[in-house]
Amino acid sequence: AMKPSEQDVAAVVVAHLAALGADIYEEVTIPGGVADIVARVGAELWLIEVKTSLSLALIVQAYGRRHLAHRTWVAAPCTRGCQEADLVIRELGLGLMICRNVRSDEAPHASYEAPRVDTIVDARRLTSKRCLSLAKRLQPEHKTHAKAGAVGGGGRWTPFRSTCEQLARIVTGQPGISLKEAISTISHHYASDASARGSIVARIESGLVPGVRMERDGKLLRLQPAVSP
Repeated sequence: AMKPSEQDVAAVVVAHLAALGADIYEEVTIPGGVADIVARVGAELWLIEVKTSLSLALIVQAYGRRHLAHRTWVAAPCTRGCQEADLVIRELGLGLMICRNVRSDEAPHASYEAPRVDTIVDARRLTSKRCLSLAKRLQPEHKTHAKAGAVGGGGRWTPFRSTCEQLARIVTGQPGISLKEAISTISHHYASDASARGSIVARIESGLVPGVRMERDGKLLRLQPAVSP
């Protein structure tokens, strides 16, 4: 049988959290990296690191991020070191979710047991001021753009990506709109409209803003829909 991928394991965790009524965000950029899953469970923020096996590296990664959320968990299928890891995880104040019957979509479904998560260790609740900054990073796009565990993060939502998508929408609706007007209309991630214009010009000229090209009209810069090759 094909070994389940990190995405397969993450999907089981996401289903478990959804059953708890959680608001789920995947592939969230945080200080020092990317969190696989952030979930708003009631009044709490949970951070869950997912891997295909329980390892010291996974535990150390989650431990290093525990002050970002109210509760921090590791999630993986059960491997030989489960029992020993259980004690360490408990001592560190992390939570442990064991994912059972995880199947790869490409593998034949020999087992009919439904995938499930067993909460082996409950994460200790921390009171952290940094939870507020994590909450501010959560965007609706984190629910749709990339699945947790997606290697390479090609679909990962970023503030720059949001700015590009808004620009493309405006240009499609108003071909020939001036760069200045387009920037002032969208909700971009730059410190000011002027810095946004300076950066976006270079990005459009380098072909880094999908669906948008630029024309010079005297001193005016106008934006037009770009035709994909």
